[in-house]
Amino acid sequence: MPDDAGECSSAGASLGLGRQAATHHIPRVDAHAGDAQGGLLTHALSDRAASWMTALFWLGACGAAIAAVTYRAFELDRFFVPKELVLHATALGLGVVTIQALRRTTIGRAEIALAAWLVLSVVAAFAATSGWHAVRALAITVSGALVFLAARVARTAGRERVVARAVGGAAMAAAISALVQAYGVEWDVFAANRVPGGTLGNRNFVAHVAAVGLPVVLWLAATSRSTLRALIGSAAVLVLAAALVLSRTRAAWLAIALWGALAIPELWRGRAVLRAVLVPGRAWLVGGSLVVGIVAALAIPNSLDWNSDSPYLDSMRDVVNYREGSGAGRLKQYTNSLRLVRANPLLGVGPGNWAAEYPAVVAASDPSLIASTGMTANPWPSSDWVAAISECGVPAFLALAATILLLGWHSLRGWRDSAMPSAERLGAFAGGSVVLLVAIQGLFDAVTLLALPTMMLWGIAGAMVPVGKPVASFEPTARTRRAAALGVGVACTLFVLVSALKIDAMRLYSTGTLDGTRAAASRDPESYRVQLKAAELLHNRGMCRLAYHNAMQAAELFPHAKAPRGILAKCASAEAR
Repeated sequence: MPDDAGECSSAGASLGLGRQAATHHIPRVDAHAGDAQGGLLTHALSDRAASWMTALFWLGACGAAIAAVTYRAFELDRFFVPKELVLHATALGLGVVTIQALRRTTIGRAEIALAAWLVLSVVAAFAATSGWHAVRALAITVSGALVFLAARVARTAGRERVVARAVGGAAMAAAISALVQAYGVEWDVFAANRVPGGTLGNRNFVAHVAAVGLPVVLWLAATSRSTLRALIGSAAVLVLAAALVLSRTRAAWLAIALWGALAIPELWRGRAVLRAVLVPGRAWLVGGSLVVGIVAALAIPNSLDWNSDSPYLDSMRDVVNYREGSGAGRLKQYTNSLRLVRANPLLGVGPGNWAAEYPAVVAASDPSLIASTGMTANPWPSSDWVAAISECGVPAFLALAATILLLGWHSLRGWRDSAMPSAERLGAFAGGSVVLLVAIQGLFDAVTLLALPTMMLWGIAGAMVPVGKPVASFEPTARTRRAAALGVGVACTLFVLVSALKIDAMRLYSTGTLDGTRAAASRDPESYRVQLKAAELLHNRGMCRLAYHNAMQAAELFPHAKAPRGILAKCASAEAR
């Protein structure tokens, strides 16, 4: 078995970029025996293309983990928008490199389901309440699909561990930022609320990322033939376990518990695979790191100010509490969101538009609304699945569900496929674990609506989940590849530009001046806060004709919000006089 079990026998399939000369002239269509019947196949990546893909996966994943700005007036977007910019820039690079590398392409059922989800989301965007919200949400979906495509090609080239290491490194970086905050270090880019959120802005988001990264780093540490890499992987296991405990996030805890309940019996039945893969003593190292991380998080005093003498025990007791508190609120929100589905079953209200339309189907006393503004407290529902069906419609929801189910099925088949090498079988199990954890967490929180978890899910799904039997096959011509690369380049460049302008708008808004606010409003038409502030400042100075434009823009973004309508009414009254 080669160094780092699970990598292909050629030295060029490992993370090191200087060891690829041996395979430079060997055409490589498929690196996996279990993948021979399907997937997205390509000729061997050139050394240069492979190096670019490696760098982009690492820079994209870790960049999305730590990217944030310090404009505290935008307490959510100052974390979300920089991460979206990194995701789109990564998708731009990966998409162009991957499309140029594709030669013979076979499509499996999971890929068709994912393409259907993407196409139906695009169609739903054209019927959206607010096109600006739709563009922003759709951009994350498109970029995630491009990451999946690139990861599929990385898998066929034997580079799945490159993707796994990048995802594991991103999860570790995010968890470290949360732990640093939890133990008293203050930094302007850290979350101000819902600590320890670190560079992700919210402790729930940290927990989601840590849970998704855990099976990946467990697999990397358990199967690595390098002692140094095994130690790094074990350190990552410790860090992620500690972050999960300190987060007190019930969705992540429940997902881990359900995953464990399903995974442990399956691993026990396949213990012969584990014996074939694990280095002697490696299970003790990895398992010990997991235990130490949990115990350390509970035992070492931290700076978190919980409103309870036994916060972790209280959270554990409330994991499945749906009769009161946030659990009851979620159920009520899900039930009310189904009214949006009944009104718009085919196309939904449009990607990213749940918050714009939800107030229309609930009473003003609904707990998801802020009484003073009539708007939702969060920009998305507390569930990926509720967002999918209410924003994109039933057909799109079914396509997404089919994608997840097929990925899970292919993972299970790969794990049980005795024809596959043992390390790859365990890799398939880890990839399926990531898909399962995201699906469970997505029942109770927003996960893949955000940039970093999107990159992690689709990167791991593409790289580690075995592909299925082919449904269609074609060989794109050079002209087709150039056209597709151009389309991807234009779309992703626009996504990057929109994100960059939003960050610049935050900077301008933070000056607090009328000119700065008006300039910010012109740069970010999707920001309700900026548009409303510009309208208020202009109205207060008696410039109603100018205020009307920004107030109308704010009202189009959120038709049921009270404040813009109030300004419009005042301006209309002033004009009448």
